[in-house]
Amino acid sequence: MLKVEKNAKNLDEALELAAKDLGVSKDEISYTVTKEIGKGLMKFLLGSSEVEIVAWRTADEKKEAPKIEKTEKKADKKEAIVTEKTEKPETHEKKAAPTVDEDFVIPKTAVDDAKYFVSELLTKIGLKFELHVKLDKNVISIDVSGDKMGLLIGKRGDTLDAVQMLTVLYVNRNKNMPYVKVSIDTENYRSKREDTLVRLAHGLERSVLRDKKSITLEPMTANERRIIHSALQNNPRIRTHSIGEEPNRRMVISLAKADE
Repeated sequence: MLKVEKNAKNLDEALELAAKDLGVSKDEISYTVTKEIGKGLMKFLLGSSEVEIVAWRTADEKKEAPKIEKTEKKADKKEAIVTEKTEKPETHEKKAAPTVDEDFVIPKTAVDDAKYFVSELLTKIGLKFELHVKLDKNVISIDVSGDKMGLLIGKRGDTLDAVQMLTVLYVNRNKNMPYVKVSIDTENYRSKREDTLVRLAHGLERSVLRDKKSITLEPMTANERRIIHSALQNNPRIRTHSIGEEPNRRMVISLAKADE
């Protein structure tokens, strides 16, 4: 059965293109939407929309239906026989089976979606860039290189964090797919920022122990607060906690009760 893939700004245009290639009218084709981009917030951000479909002649589908049914029946019988013979060993082996996380393979569609979204968003910002993608278990790591990367980083990484958050939401919009993490970095900013925060934490730690007064930091993201907390958590004389509401939540570094 001949199938064609088509991309267009909307479904109607995609169907017209598919019908032309298949040599029939739009009413004579069947289709599946494989990708739909540009609804709501995405259309506002990207200024465009896109629909991708796979289409085929409905008449061809009807001709092949009986063959498909016979194949499925044979497959069902084979599966039933295998199940009967191996049911007990499989049940026993399940205890030693690897976890879902270890077996998880990031779908190609998730990688394509992440690259597409980041590319379109950075193009709208006006940046010239290259994307370098690395996969690690359920994390898609994207390193961006190019000129004027300071615009992507923003003040204390706020723009970079926003791009990463939007990309995560876009990649995981399909609730039927396992959750995929996305990490976006440029010019090794995140590692440099973490080093800066760790040094800051230890400097403030010394000040609190010396002056015996608590210190409240400026508003930080949840990840930055986590870095501060992790850097000081092994000192029993220091206590860290957060106050306020997002996005103005702050980290407080103070003496533990025994040292007050």
